[in-house]
Amino acid sequence: MRTRFLGRAKQHFFMDAHMNEVIEPSVHDDSTLGCGTKVVVTIGPASQSVDVMCQLLAHGMSCARLDLTWGSIAFHKTTLKNLAMAMKRTKKLCAVWVDTSGREIIVERRTTVDESGWVALDKTPFDFVKGATVTLTTKSVEDATPSLLPVNIKQLPKLVRPGQHLQVGRFMATGAEGGSLFLQVTSVSEEDITCVAMNDASLVGLLTVIVSHREYELTHHSQDLNVELPLFTQGDLEYLKEFGKEFELDYVSLSYCNSAADITEARETLDRMGLDQTKIIAKVERKAAIHNYEEIIALADGILLSRGNLGVDFEPEEMAHLQKKCIIRCNAIARPIILTRFVDTMVNTPRPTRAEATDVANAVLDGVDGVMLGAETLRGLYPVETVDTVSKLCRCAEQYFDYRSHHEDLMGEAFDEEISLERSFYSTNSLSDLTADSFSHMQSLKPIQVEQLEKKHDDDLGSPSVLDSDVDGVTKVSSFGLLPITRGSSDAQLLKIEDFGAPYMSKVESIASSAVRTAEKINAGLIIVFAQSGRTASLVSKYRPPMPVVSVVVPTLQSDKLGWKLEGKYLARQCLIMRGITPLMAAPMSGGGSGLLCEAVAAASAQGLVRPMDYAVAILSEHGNFVVKVVKVDAEGTGIVSFGEKYLQPEEEQLMTLPSFATPPTSPGATDTGGVGSLK
Repeated sequence: MRTRFLGRAKQHFFMDAHMNEVIEPSVHDDSTLGCGTKVVVTIGPASQSVDVMCQLLAHGMSCARLDLTWGSIAFHKTTLKNLAMAMKRTKKLCAVWVDTSGREIIVERRTTVDESGWVALDKTPFDFVKGATVTLTTKSVEDATPSLLPVNIKQLPKLVRPGQHLQVGRFMATGAEGGSLFLQVTSVSEEDITCVAMNDASLVGLLTVIVSHREYELTHHSQDLNVELPLFTQGDLEYLKEFGKEFELDYVSLSYCNSAADITEARETLDRMGLDQTKIIAKVERKAAIHNYEEIIALADGILLSRGNLGVDFEPEEMAHLQKKCIIRCNAIARPIILTRFVDTMVNTPRPTRAEATDVANAVLDGVDGVMLGAETLRGLYPVETVDTVSKLCRCAEQYFDYRSHHEDLMGEAFDEEISLERSFYSTNSLSDLTADSFSHMQSLKPIQVEQLEKKHDDDLGSPSVLDSDVDGVTKVSSFGLLPITRGSSDAQLLKIEDFGAPYMSKVESIASSAVRTAEKINAGLIIVFAQSGRTASLVSKYRPPMPVVSVVVPTLQSDKLGWKLEGKYLARQCLIMRGITPLMAAPMSGGGSGLLCEAVAAASAQGLVRPMDYAVAILSEHGNFVVKVVKVDAEGTGIVSFGEKYLQPEEEQLMTLPSFATPPTSPGATDTGGVGSLK
């Protein structure tokens, strides 16, 4: 039986929706804000104050993003301190996301630093005329002019050739603020790149340069024109090292991540800095990354699809298909995926356009985990209104997501994912039509042994960051989503699958998918997952259940040979980029059992996530066995109904709700977990 490859588009919306559902105004329940599709907010001068951050958290912000391309270290430190204060004031958790500059090519200009630490530029625009000569130089010049643009990357002349196209645009620009300058390279010297302007343009602010790969096939990442550029700038390394001393960083995103080798290098760099619990987001923004998409999503903890930069390498008519393919692949292996560039016009207006509103809804229906806001909240006039609007757009679209068809489609795709290593690690033709002959060159790949990986991860055990040691040449595997399984590791089982046509799943995904289907069949109001590494929670999120999912994290003390540290707080916040997941922190070292489950139900009920007398489906470990349990919320919403007793009473070690344990992003050593209140 030949492996199937899905080529049809998915319809993730209910076909029987009545028109009166559209005519009647939508009713939004604020208690479920942030429970579905996540909203990642870029913090800048418009949103840095404590008061504004409190409003952002109240309106659905689940992750705060710091962009190291712009702003001083003092500014970003103030941002993290203000975020900690806002979290304490609102009693809401928020993940910290640091975006590195990496291979960003920047036009160097004179800057000034204001009292807040924000870097300011001369606001006089650069006016470019079509046909004019523009020179990009690596020489040190006094200041940039419209005819001479100094750049920060000294290797740039070696990366381009005559006839190639470049794009010069404002950093974090929006389509509503004017176009970019497109240049065609006419000659290249050791230090200069001479170009001709292909259009008129007027640009202001921080300017960046993007080398177009549109005319290149790039069948392998070694042909990437940016491959010689460093993954981290010296400034990135200094910022990360400084932040790591004082704050907890949940995610670091790699700008211009183009291959799995980039992720491995980044993991090693972060580990050397002591940021071993910080997870890695791969920013997919160039054609090379699309060609290596499969190997990137196999190792990264999450994906940020940078639609703006991808538009430089791909024609506009290709972007919709590309977006859907990338989302489908991440959904299939339960890898969180975030998209950029949605409501550009809200930088200057309080309402989005109809096209932008539809764009957000379509992304949610496609299955995206979250949306990212950039300039709208960094320097826009309406940051709070933007977050509120996007949150409402996401919640409204989620009401029409066809969860049942999505579940069935993923069950079918499980056949492909679990029996084919080639499918999991395939890169070159992953977004084009595939044939049986396409895999001939993949036989040399070194497989991961299923037995070793399942032993560590099937029961959601192990480090929340990476594997402890190398496994057959693959050094790092994300603790989120599926694990790759080889064809050679279980030939007898695979032959049986091919004979009978039934999908094969790892035990943990089988439990997760069964729990979601059980919850849907009995119309449960809640799913509860007890998490230690996040894998089970991510696999439940993969199936996009229509009810809230609570991920209960119990912090544990772990030895790092030099001392003890509390693990679990990172994981709780890191779940905030998974669609549908709401983390709950238990008291450190809490015991399991019915008492903890009872407290989890009570905490969810207190937050409005489940109603009295609803059913709840729980995934937990009992007596060493991985089980799915169905319980019923009691009439008061303070526990669960017991068959032997009228109600189960909570144990003394009570589960703390998010409001009572909103952990600020401070260092583990400085965090005091004692004295934090419980539900009583």
